[in-house]
Amino acid sequence: MNLLSKLNSSAKTKTIEPREIFMTLPSKAPGYGYPRDVQSEVWKKWFDIRNEKNVILKMNTGSGKTVVGLIMLQSCLNEEKGPAIYVVPDNYLVKQVIDEAKRLGISATVDKDDYNYSNSKAILVTSIQTIVNGHSYFGMREAGNYPIGSIIIDDVHACMDKIIDQFMIKIDAETDAYKELIALFSSSLKDYNPKNYIDVVEMKDCRNNMLVPYWEWQRQQDNIYRILTKYNNSDNTSIYFGLPLIERCLETCDCIITASAIEISPKGIDLDKISSLEEASRRIYMSATLADDSVFVSALGLDTEDMKNIITPENANDMGDRLIIFPKYVNSDISEIEIKEKVEETAKKYNVVILVPSFSRAKFWDEQGMRTATKDNIDGIVKALKSGKHVGKIIFVNRYDGIDLPGDACRMLVIDGLPPLNSIKDRYIQSVAPQSTILLREQVQRIEQGMGRGVRSNDDECCVVLMGDELSDVLSRNKGIDYFSAATRCQYDLSKQLWDLLVSETGSKPTIDQIFELANYSLEKNAEWVTTCKENLAAVKYSTEAKVDEKIVAQRKAFEKAINMQWLDAANAIKIVKDKENDKKTKGYLCQIQAEYINKIDSALSQEILKVGKNLSAAILSPLAGIQYQRTINTIPQAQAISTNLLAGNLG
Repeated sequence: MNLLSKLNSSAKTKTIEPREIFMTLPSKAPGYGYPRDVQSEVWKKWFDIRNEKNVILKMNTGSGKTVVGLIMLQSCLNEEKGPAIYVVPDNYLVKQVIDEAKRLGISATVDKDDYNYSNSKAILVTSIQTIVNGHSYFGMREAGNYPIGSIIIDDVHACMDKIIDQFMIKIDAETDAYKELIALFSSSLKDYNPKNYIDVVEMKDCRNNMLVPYWEWQRQQDNIYRILTKYNNSDNTSIYFGLPLIERCLETCDCIITASAIEISPKGIDLDKISSLEEASRRIYMSATLADDSVFVSALGLDTEDMKNIITPENANDMGDRLIIFPKYVNSDISEIEIKEKVEETAKKYNVVILVPSFSRAKFWDEQGMRTATKDNIDGIVKALKSGKHVGKIIFVNRYDGIDLPGDACRMLVIDGLPPLNSIKDRYIQSVAPQSTILLREQVQRIEQGMGRGVRSNDDECCVVLMGDELSDVLSRNKGIDYFSAATRCQYDLSKQLWDLLVSETGSKPTIDQIFELANYSLEKNAEWVTTCKENLAAVKYSTEAKVDEKIVAQRKAFEKAINMQWLDAANAIKIVKDKENDKKTKGYLCQIQAEYINKIDSALSQEILKVGKNLSAAILSPLAGIQYQRTINTIPQAQAISTNLLAGNLG
């Protein structure tokens, strides 16, 4: 083996322009001769701002984001900005990215100790949990953390769900840690709300939960930390991986008790704990063209300057055709059984994918479980769907992202019911502030992500069937469609025109057969429908302006102030948005958050603010009564500041 003859070849200048890299890859698989126009477009835009630390790249589902990302990271390696990491939500998607890299002829590995990765000659492909956990090799060790030069976080909204899970401690009811925490709070919780305590702790009622009052959580901090530290070992994985991430902000966490678990979750994500991620010179966040960008603030902590670096295609013509039908919304007399029968009739000829929120709901479609994907059979099911053969109906449980089903793999996609809320805390927020736009946006985004499973390119088409009363409430009555991306909203509105025409021509209540006849425009690839759909999409222009919920920004600002013990600033940040809020229950919940921060410096004022909030939302914490409050202000100026900023005759 003559190695010396190859030494000079490494001295050649490597190209860093993405499209040129793509075109000069020597061993691309057939079908990769030229990049798509949209890929070339976003590569050029990124290349011009590539030295910005944070860049957000939005591309439609199925427009070739993985190829775009791999080429970008290869460009970073060629420019000596390694090591380079491609991050996805789970291990199933790791394999998809590795396979794509092989087809491109790009060197990629799943081994963080791979020689080529360590020497910036290969891209590491891994899950977000590998990067973000309490014992991460990429920033949670005292020394010897693995460096990151350039990183792509793909499917960022799904990754953020996983990050939020990592920054959370969930303690099962069967564990000693659960029992010790219950014992710690037992006396105070019984006195504070005896009925709630009996329901949750004594009667084990799974329908209820109990938020530990913030004043009690703050008072017991030392004892809480002792218990968590006692069980901080590999036998208690949630504490083991979660506590190192949240110990800095433990005092501001929410602790919610249920019959099955205790959940401890922070009010924000302190992602700076992952030092190598914080120090990376290039961080690229890839997402679908979803309408809300709040996650970049709430979970990633990006600021307004970072949010200016948004790259999108010029228009939506890279997206495939979707026809949407909503049978029960068009005719409320239609039953679930009727919809099921029509879907199963369609599945006799076409591949139909059904997304459900739970395995219990999956039984409605597949009582024996023979056609339901699980972690053990999902690879085989996806391969069968993509093989071009007729498979029929397949049910996926809580899989609203990460599954690519192009062409005939999925000609009809059913979204049955509302995607589940991610945490106990989300369910608590929904109970105290049901009109909260924060949760509404999150749910609509997951619906839209699910709708993207069956359309993977601009020449693809799929019929989407929406069903379920809760889904109808979110999209129509709560105006959730306002949070669709521009392209999806365009397709929804175009489909609704068909519903309106059908109602006009057939009377006020079309039959299930008449509604499903609309699906044939998509299933049979009706030329007039395809042309109309593409013309409408071509007119959609993407915005590069960030759309962020003001309440999210305020809560993030308050969290950052609180972890630096700037309690008054934290409370004021919440007060500003609270005073602007029109929904009474949401305003009441914001009062509770404001009161929690103020409690650190003035418990009497905290209870007064909470009292105002309780009058707005009966479901939030009840203020204490008949006790002496301790004011911990130790300077006249601080007392005056609180009086000026928070009282001013306007607690609520």
